[in-house]
Amino acid sequence: MKPKVNLKNGNKSYFIAIAVCLVVMFALSWIKQSPAFIEQYYSRQFYPVFSYLPKFLFGWLPFSVGDICYVLLSGSLLWLAISSVIALVKRKWEIAQKRLMRLVLVLLGTYIYFYVSWGLHYYRIPLQQQLGLQIDTIVQEDYIEILDRYIIEINQLREQLDTSIMDKPQARQALQQLMDESGDRLPMLSRTQVRAKQPLSSELVSYFTVTGYFNPFTQEVQVNGNMPKTSYPFTVVHELAHQMGIGFEDECNFIAFLMLRDHSNIWYRYAAYYETVQYLLRPLYFEDKMLYESYVAKLSADVRRDYAEERLFWEQYYGAFNRLTNVFYGSYLRHNNQPEGMARYSLMSRLVIAWEKQRSS
Repeated sequence: MKPKVNLKNGNKSYFIAIAVCLVVMFALSWIKQSPAFIEQYYSRQFYPVFSYLPKFLFGWLPFSVGDICYVLLSGSLLWLAISSVIALVKRKWEIAQKRLMRLVLVLLGTYIYFYVSWGLHYYRIPLQQQLGLQIDTIVQEDYIEILDRYIIEINQLREQLDTSIMDKPQARQALQQLMDESGDRLPMLSRTQVRAKQPLSSELVSYFTVTGYFNPFTQEVQVNGNMPKTSYPFTVVHELAHQMGIGFEDECNFIAFLMLRDHSNIWYRYAAYYETVQYLLRPLYFEDKMLYESYVAKLSADVRRDYAEERLFWEQYYGAFNRLTNVFYGSYLRHNNQPEGMARYSLMSRLVIAWEKQRSS
């Protein structure tokens, strides 16, 4: 016999709330089709004002509120899902119906808040258009020309680098100020909230091989305190770029490069070229292994040692968590206007080359 659905005791309210959420989601899908609208009204007007709220609530706290929220949200969803199944097994239809609707409402509400609070940045006008960068005409010779120059630069910077004075907390403060003063160079960045923290457990984060992450719900930037120092400044600026309204991963990488490449601090400049050279080498690795090896050989012994030490650091954390993170985050990126998935990070090299060509023209 088919169970009777009872719409009393507030169930109608659940259906109405779900219907409203679906309408809002439809509206968001429609807005995503208009990058110009998002750029002008969301990224440049709404977001800078809205982001004062999480700054006021969470920005002053020394620990990650977002990490706690993730745990609470995950626990709530898990409890609602399990309790719904138990109620269904026990044939408590009304209880099961209410809990299932609560589960649906939490999921829909989380989805909507994500896009309203930050997620629409994934659909704003791409940085290459805003800066007038031409990426369609790039050929392998362009990679070679820039790579030659950058290898000379990174080798020279490494010779001058004093690794004994690299202080992460001090760098984090200095880089926050650097990004807060980035208005003249990058006016598309929102400077309402510019602050980085460490996660509740950098050791746990390391098992996901994550150097840093941005929480779009509390708008907090977390940077792994255990990661190697060589690339630490680059990661801080990358994550701050997310906090300041940039969604695409390659664009955050490119902004980190622009902000650090000519800094007076040798460590910051080295971090810019240290990361960028890796991204420039990747296309060669897949297209011509011998050419790739020849360019790796051009790196100084100290630079190669830095790369090797970083690789060894992350290898100790490789495992199931790392693979799960890559699969999940790759799917997340593809769902949010980045069909390349995790490979999107590497596309930063196109922006660097197009920028160099623009400078030399």
